Amino acid sequence: MVGQSKEQENELTALRLSDNFSKPYRVLKTTISDQSLFQQYYNDTNLTLEYVIRYHFYTSIHLNSEKNQLISMDDTKFNLSSKNAIDLTDEFVSLVGKMYFGKKEFKEFVNSIKKPSAIRQEGTNDFNK
Repeated sequence: MVGQSKEQENELTALRLSDNFSKPYRVLKTTISDQSLFQQYYNDTNLTLEYVIRYHFYTSIHLNSEKNQLISMDDTKFNLSSKNAIDLTDEFVSLVGKMYFGKKEFKEFVNSIKKPSAIRQEGTNDFNK
């Protein structure tokens, strides 16, 4: 793209900003260079990996980085070991879920993906045993 730096071309900005810190979003640096790998669905949801990271967890994604690393809102750096987009997202969600502000985000995320029909169906399955 004309007028964009190489870094900007490889950045998927956070879809929401938090007012908890002076830096209102996290940064997920990844060695993955293909954005489409983050278009896979997260677990059994209709949400893409990218949307979960960028919207629910206030995080920008920097593609084609030297290593997989999460930089928290207070600038703490966490190295991540996963190599593919699905495992990286799982590792990311787990890590953020253990953070002080991340716990609340994780809880809200889990509550947002619970499907009443799935809960009813699970309950029905219990009666059939």
